[in-house]
Amino acid sequence: MASDEKSFARVSNHKRLNVGIVGGGIAGLYTALCLQREGHRVHIFEGTERIGGRVHTHYFTLGRDQYYEAGAMRIPDNKFQSIFFALVRYVNANRRLPREKHIDLIKYILSTNNNLVYVGGVRPQVTAAATTPATLNWPDIPDQYRDISAGDLLKTAVGRLIDDLNNADDFEKAFWYIVDKFDHFTFRYYCVNAVGWNNSLVDFVETMASQTNQFNLSVPELVMQSLDFGVTDWKTIEGGMSRLPEAMAHLVGHLVGLKNITFGARTCFDRVVLAIPPAALRMIVDRRRWGLQKEMAIRALHFEPLYKMGLRFKRRFWEQVTPRPSVGGQSTTDLPIRWIVYPSNGVPPTASPDTPGVLSWMTDATNWLPLSPLERRNVALNCLAEVYNNQRDQSGRLINVHDLYIESADHVWASSTATGDAMLLPGQFEEHFKVARQPEGPVYFAGEHLSFHHTWIAGAAYSALKVPFHFRPYESVFLSQLGHPSSATTPAIGSPPPYKYCPGSVLHSWPPHGFYKPGEGPASGHEGPRSRGSPEDESKDVQRLPCSLGMLDKNALGVVCSKMTSFNAVASWTMGQVELS
Repeated sequence: MASDEKSFARVSNHKRLNVGIVGGGIAGLYTALCLQREGHRVHIFEGTERIGGRVHTHYFTLGRDQYYEAGAMRIPDNKFQSIFFALVRYVNANRRLPREKHIDLIKYILSTNNNLVYVGGVRPQVTAAATTPATLNWPDIPDQYRDISAGDLLKTAVGRLIDDLNNADDFEKAFWYIVDKFDHFTFRYYCVNAVGWNNSLVDFVETMASQTNQFNLSVPELVMQSLDFGVTDWKTIEGGMSRLPEAMAHLVGHLVGLKNITFGARTCFDRVVLAIPPAALRMIVDRRRWGLQKEMAIRALHFEPLYKMGLRFKRRFWEQVTPRPSVGGQSTTDLPIRWIVYPSNGVPPTASPDTPGVLSWMTDATNWLPLSPLERRNVALNCLAEVYNNQRDQSGRLINVHDLYIESADHVWASSTATGDAMLLPGQFEEHFKVARQPEGPVYFAGEHLSFHHTWIAGAAYSALKVPFHFRPYESVFLSQLGHPSSATTPAIGSPPPYKYCPGSVLHSWPPHGFYKPGEGPASGHEGPRSRGSPEDESKDVQRLPCSLGMLDKNALGVVCSKMTSFNAVASWTMGQVELS
């Protein structure tokens, strides 16, 4: 504890900065907590009606376990995800967080022996893990591979590279060695030319263990994905993954001023952190342009679409199938739904309805985009009906998914954010990754695409950990390792707002406690908007730009965030300050 206090004093004894953070996802929230820990003032700008970014739990009802994860849904319990578990400990240990907002982790069941396989119209009577090319009568497979499962084949392809990363004293050095050797190759090319497979065998492994065309990504990308999935112990958050960003936002909200920027307000910051995907950054139409390499990285860093649907049924029929009930885990098919993810919450089964999810990435996800919500629901139900065709429950009844269906909800990430998850193509780690992470003057960047651990909450947090390092070079450490900010180093409720006013500011007092979820509404008695002028000596230093923030959504985030109604927010600077408008 003594060393923690000493470290906190060391990193906090420097100029307090006013920092604007664009993006209320994990990267933005983690950045805010890190900077508040060091005594800086922060203000988060979010462009949607909620916080959390791609951590998004959809709640069908207020009943227990009546939700599905439209975004992040599981965490592997390994050393590379330690920053996530440290974050959970950090928010739970903070005295400002009410007990009802604490994060409780439960076991996530990644797979079970009874999970189904339905490929090529065949439902083999073996476990998913034991499915081989011979089981499915997959064509053109060399004899020596016909009786080896997809999981075991994938291990032979990347096992040595994963062992090098697991055993490395310096992970980054070991990773960049893999980049140097293999970044210019697709994983398919690597499997054919380095491992010795034919294309038909590659197709089998990709179908059973991955997404359609995923092996066209770079070798380092597939190695990192295999690294994280090579563990047996997994966790999820009881009550939904969205509880984590809600808890983080609660802590951020307790330490910012009462003011939010609304009604076309303009404000300046000493630093700005852009914790948004490249597609969103690129669509800031009148932002400052950086060097050619940076702009190329913003344009080129590759994201793949992600699609998820949650379907709510009258009973957990998948746990009642005889003789092979699926209690957690996921089933695999080559039908459009691709993966059927069964809930790990509510196990052992309860009498209440529940929600399995349909998960598709990449090419599989793209195929859903042209369909209407009703068409997507019908396709999903028809696919489930085919997978469970002629299956009976423990009482001998035929399973009819259409009769059991209650409701559904889905999320097309490519439509809402123009992104899914970062998955880099050959050459992109070497050519674009480092330059994409570099600050541009007082503008900094964060997001899971700027870490080695793409698609994970841990990746977003690791990228955010780099931001305070750039502010003041020192060894960046996880939040839980330096304790919580003291009242002496953070602005109290009611203190002056954490920014300097710029010309034309229109400000609005906003809730002094926490934040509101959609539907809860604000407390009564809040002040209406009022105008406030800007200091005359600042007006000449700030260039007026033709953009504005929209009104704050009063049902959204209270003191934590301002809502941006468009991506025409400007990140530019004059006289050493950054302007957002």
